[in-house]
Amino acid sequence: MIDRWLSLPVPALVLTVAGFYGASALLLIYLCFGRATGAWVQSFKGVVAPFIGGIVVILGILIGFLANDVWDRNRRAASTVRSEAASLLSLHDLVAASGLPDARINCAIRDYVIAVTEKEWPSMAEGEASAEAEAAQDQLLRIVAQSESVPNGGPAFNRLLVDTALNVRQARDNRLALSADYSESEKWASVLLFAVMGQISVAAVHLERARPHIAAMVIFTIGLIIVIGLIAAYEQPFNPPLSVSPEPLIDILKIVPNS
Repeated sequence: MIDRWLSLPVPALVLTVAGFYGASALLLIYLCFGRATGAWVQSFKGVVAPFIGGIVVILGILIGFLANDVWDRNRRAASTVRSEAASLLSLHDLVAASGLPDARINCAIRDYVIAVTEKEWPSMAEGEASAEAEAAQDQLLRIVAQSESVPNGGPAFNRLLVDTALNVRQARDNRLALSADYSESEKWASVLLFAVMGQISVAAVHLERARPHIAAMVIFTIGLIIVIGLIAAYEQPFNPPLSVSPEPLIDILKIVPNS
């Protein structure tokens, strides 16, 4: 259920958070001051204000752990894209410096970049790979493996070319893995449920008058929506509109000539 929620588009995801915590805040306000339950709930008056501090501290720790997972995944996703682009550029530079015929390899590099940025990037929002990018990757590796030996280069240079092409494949595999990765559902569940506990603690220390109670609940709930919505929006590093940019790969097209 949590994974399905996290896979929603960002606007729907944030609206879901706002709707859930807005509804829970309204329910708590009604329970505290409604005709049916207000008198009984207000019999719990006397809970001191410092009580909320412990709940908020625990909630902050849980949110911090979750946010660290999300930011780290985004950082690794951006690093993987840069590594993929660097491997492609290294392959182009090695071929150019060696004096090998580079037209076929350059064409394969461009075909791969175009397939990734135009076909695979949109599909990664759903955690899926692209058949076109897979075929372009295999073609690039095949052409590199079949390239002629460099005079006086020996097998060591040929192996270096193949290893560089394999680095491209490894970087793509890592990118695809990160596009389908989520934080553990248990972490999200603990944060979401403990946020409700935070609302309950706010309600418990503001039972004397309705207006301060509503003001405190609104302020706390807006804070929850902003923080949880922001973290959830960055949960998938390749989900627009906050996705990792393919710009490092697109820049390859400006460097590798269209032979």
